[in-house]
Parts: sequence; C-alpha cells; structure tokens
Amino acid sequence: PLVVTAQAASKTYGAANPAFSPAYSGFVNGDTSAALGGTLAFATSATANSVPGSYTVTPGGLSAANYTITYVAGPLTV
Repeated sequence: PLVVTAQAASKTYGAANPAFSPAYSGFVNGDTSAALGGTLAFATSATANSVPGSYTVTPGGLSAANYTITYVAGPLTV
C-alpha cells in the first residue's frame, strides 16, 4: 500500500489557495513518485473568499500498477 497525504497548508483571507504538497509513505525498492501514473490533484471547498477556519484538502488522481493507493486529507487553515 502507498499513502498519499495532503500536507497542512495555510493562507490569508482574500488570498488565492496555496500550491498544495503531498507527503508519500509506503514506497519500496527505491521507488519514488515518478513510479506513479496520472496527475496529482487536490480538491478543497476553500476559495479566496472563504471565511477564516479550517478546510479539508483531499489529494487524488494517481494510479500505479504496483501499489494500492490510499489518500488522506489534510487541513487548510484560513
């Protein structure tokens, strides 16, 4: 199994969402994210005008022949 987690991020009210980053765990035999297919994308309901608070950022969009991928959401703090 491979776990892809959205790393915690923050932004100021009125600012665009930041570029989100993944954290990977579970690669074996020297594999890296280069072994994955698809395009990593992040989904969140937060926008530039979202009120201050915490929002969920969920990664997705990857595939791999040799891994079962599990996605873990991370927080976006406004």
